[in-house]
Parts: sequence; structure tokens; C-alpha cells
Amino acid sequence: MKSKDMNALLVEHFPELKEIYIAETSWQEGHDTGSHVIYGDVLTPHLLERIQASKQEEVIRIFNFIEFLLELEDEYAEDVVSCSVLESVAYLIKDNSQIISLLRPKSKEILFKFL
Repeated sequence: MKSKDMNALLVEHFPELKEIYIAETSWQEGHDTGSHVIYGDVLTPHLLERIQASKQEEVIRIFNFIEFLLELEDEYAEDVVSCSVLESVAYLIKDNSQIISLLRPKSKEILFKFL
């Protein structure tokens, strides 16, 4: 998968992030901006905010999306999710078993590599 495709999936699944996505890509490579940057600077902060605000339904929605990406069995998508999302939130999640219980199987497997 290419960055452009992966970035499009993010905006498609989370239209509420479109404005932040545009702001992030406008000064970089547009839709071709690397997904590590986009997922790390757009999705990860969104996820952290939702976790801290105890927005469980939204957290589940994000984790379901992450699992969807992992189920594509695409090396680039797995790398982005692993390094730019799950590794980034591992510290916050490790002390919160309730959040861990919301993870899907593939996500949980990757996350436990960082804990």
C-alpha cells in the first residue's frame, strides 16, 4: 500500500479528521505525505485525546480501524500502525487494562511487543 492510499483510508473512516489532515499535508507532500507522519501526527493524538476523555465508543472505533488495517496484511500498513500509533500509545495503555480489553487480536499482539 502507498501512503496516498493509506492516508485516504484515514480520512474516509474519520471524516472529522479531514481538517487536521489537510493542515498537516498542505505544507508537505500533499496526499503523498508519508503515512508515518499522518498517522503519528493526526490519528495518534486523536486516539490519545479519546482515551484521556474516556470516550470508549470512539476508542473502540479507532481500534477497529487499526485492526482493519492490520487485517489487510500489508507490510507498510502494519509498520505504520505498529510504529506510529501503537508504540506511541503503549505507555498510556499499559497501565489501563480497560483500554487493553478494547483492542482487537492483531492490535493486541503488536501492542504487547512494546509493553
